[in-house]
Amino acid sequence: MRQLNIFAVNRLSRIFVSSVLLMSSVTAHTQTIAKELQDDPNRAAGNFYALPIGKMPKDTPAPKGKKPFYFNHYGCPGSYYREMSTVYEQPYAVFAKADSLGKLTKLGKDVKMRLELLRNDAKDRIGELTSKGVEQCREQVRQIVQRFPDLFAADSYFSGRSLVENNCIMTTQEAMVHLSSLVQPLDINLNASHKDMRYMNPQDKALLALRWDSLTQARYDRFMALNTGNARLMKSLFNDQNFLIKETDPVALSRQLFVLAGSIQHTDLAGKVTLYNLFTPEEILSHWKKLNAKYYIMNGACTLNGSTQPFMQSATLRNMIHMGDSAQNRIAPMGHLRFTNENVVMALACLMELDNCGLQTDNLDSIDDMGWKSYRIAPLGGSIAMIHYRSELGDSDVLVKVLLNGEEARLPIETDCAPYYHWDDVKRYYLRKLYRYENKRLNEEAKE
Repeated sequence: MRQLNIFAVNRLSRIFVSSVLLMSSVTAHTQTIAKELQDDPNRAAGNFYALPIGKMPKDTPAPKGKKPFYFNHYGCPGSYYREMSTVYEQPYAVFAKADSLGKLTKLGKDVKMRLELLRNDAKDRIGELTSKGVEQCREQVRQIVQRFPDLFAADSYFSGRSLVENNCIMTTQEAMVHLSSLVQPLDINLNASHKDMRYMNPQDKALLALRWDSLTQARYDRFMALNTGNARLMKSLFNDQNFLIKETDPVALSRQLFVLAGSIQHTDLAGKVTLYNLFTPEEILSHWKKLNAKYYIMNGACTLNGSTQPFMQSATLRNMIHMGDSAQNRIAPMGHLRFTNENVVMALACLMELDNCGLQTDNLDSIDDMGWKSYRIAPLGGSIAMIHYRSELGDSDVLVKVLLNGEEARLPIETDCAPYYHWDDVKRYYLRKLYRYENKRLNEEAKE
C-alpha cells in the first residue's frame, strides 16, 4: 500500500509539473504576442497590417547547378484605403451627433477631430492604393529583380493578372510598370478580367455555407463575449450613459474605432494621428484575438467547421501546379505575378500548409499560442511565391522553393535540400491532398 501511495504521489507530481510547464509555455507565448503588439500595435490590424518594407530577406543558396526559371506569385494588394465609406462615416456620425448634444468628454471631442481627419483623408479615395502601397509594390519588385537575376534573361516573359478590384488593379499596374523600368528590354503583359476569377478568387457555395454553421457561430459568439470589454473606453469618450444606451452600439463602435486605428498605418497620416492610444494594451490584445479567430474560422483549417475552408482555393493551387508543369517546356525564364485579395492568399497559405498555417484545432482561445497569427500570414503587401529551379532545359529533377511574404517557407513535405523541395514530390503531395478532399466530398454528397 505504501508503494502504491508513493507511486500515486509521483504520478500526481508529474501531472502537476507537466501542467505547470504547459501553463508556463502558454503564458510565455501570450506574453510574446502581447510584446509583439506592444512593439508594433499596427500588427493588431491582422491581415490589414502593412508588410514592412526595406529589409531584404536572405536566400539559402540553391543546390549546385540549379537556377530559377519560373516565378509563380500570388500577392495581396498593397496598402489601400478601406473599400467601404461607412468605415469612416459611421463612427464620425456618432461622435458628431454626440458633440452637438454636448455628450462628449474632452477626450471624446479630440477623437471626433481625429475621425474627421481620417474621413477627409479617405474622401473620394475608397479602395485606392495609398502612397505606402505604391512603395510596397516597388520594393517587392525590386527585391525580385535583385534576388533572382537569372529570371531576367533576354527573352524573359512576365505577366501581371489582377482581380477586377481597384486596389488589386492599381497594385498590379504599379508592380508591372516598375518592373519594366528596372529590366529592359522585358516582354510584359498586363490584364484584369472576370475570366480569371475562377482561379484567382474562386467561390464555393457549399464551403461558404459551412463556414459559419450554427456550432461555429455559437463558439465564436462565446469567444467574442469572453474577450469584449468596452465600458472603460466608452466612459472615457462619452459623458452620458443614457446617450450611449439609446444612440449607440458600444460593442460595434469600439470595433469600428479599432478598425480605423489599424487603417491609419497605410496613409500619410501615419505618425501624425493615432487611435491606438485610446485602448489599453490588454484591450488591443483582446481585439486582435477576436480578429485573429475570425480570420482562422474563415480561411484556416478550423475543425469547428470541418477544417475544409482552405479548400476554397483548390482551383488556385491546381493552377499553380498546372503552370509549374507548363513552364518546364519553356526555354527562356518566365514569371506570373497575380494580385488578389488578402483572404485568398491567407487561405492558400493554409491549404499549402506553409510553416504552421495548416494548424487544425477547435480551440479559438489558443490559436495564437500555437503560432497562428494573421498579421504574419497575409498582410497587405504580402505574397506567396513559388520559384522553380533547374540545371538545364529538360532537367528531370526540378526543385522549388516557396516564399511567404518574402521569407523562405517550410512545406509539409520531406526533402533532402530544404528549403528546396523536389517538384515531383510537391506536386504529388498537393494533388493527392486535393483528390482526397474531392473524393470525400463526392461520397458525402452521394449519401445525401
